[in-house]
Amino acid sequence: MDKNVRYDRLEIISNNLSLATLSPHVTITHQDHILDVLTLARDKIHTGARLVSHPLAGSVKPHETPYRSIVLLNQQDGLDMESLNTIEQAIERYQVLCKPNPNHMTLTAADIHRLFPEKQNRDFQFIDLQLIKSSLSAMGVRFAEYQAAVV
Repeated sequence: MDKNVRYDRLEIISNNLSLATLSPHVTITHQDHILDVLTLARDKIHTGARLVSHPLAGSVKPHETPYRSIVLLNQQDGLDMESLNTIEQAIERYQVLCKPNPNHMTLTAADIHRLFPEKQNRDFQFIDLQLIKSSLSAMGVRFAEYQAAVV
């Protein structure tokens, strides 16, 4: 891991419960749905956090997956304008892409299980998990043994 980055300052904000055992070194903050994930990330950026992972990472379009996870570095060094612009543009992009189905941004775990077949749900969780693992691996974070969780 970058010697200037402390594990205890990394935080994952996610609505994907399969990340719960990802790494004992990183704080994981669970939110109920995508809008909560994006909003909390933006609020933390306003208080000095910096984006580590892009909120629109991956090839799956925002309106096609019910899960979103974002890695932040909580450094409280003042407002990082690049992170703020990125998260605000991501929120706008979500709103545009989800306009035909605005409820997509507020799907809870119960809604997701009702709307998506179990295999598809696990695939969405796995894709989100791999994106986060990639971001954290680039920083040198080691992972706990991952076991797919049925949430």
